[in-house]
Amino acid sequence: MLRLLRGQTHSVLSGLCLIKKGITNEMVTYQETDSTRLFMQPISDDLLETYLDTGAWQGKSGAFGYQDGNDWITILEGSESNVVGLPLELFRTMYHK
Repeated sequence: MLRLLRGQTHSVLSGLCLIKKGITNEMVTYQETDSTRLFMQPISDDLLETYLDTGAWQGKSGAFGYQDGNDWITILEGSESNVVGLPLELFRTMYHK
């Protein structure tokens, strides 16, 4: 997967559903999607193997964790919190509706 992503842009998408009580105590549902565009540097096979040997990729969507500080992943547009798991900015907007 990482070999396919290197040198490419890709998007991380998150769906968020918030259910809360409305003004008259009825349940109101809000559903939104957040998208973040990233670029993965065209890293070498050696650097890729070194990263894979660390095991840091395990259990991560896309086989990398942005929060791990890999300098070969750059956010081009969108939310960092969306990439690491919960789009906080979107949640805040939905919560205050």
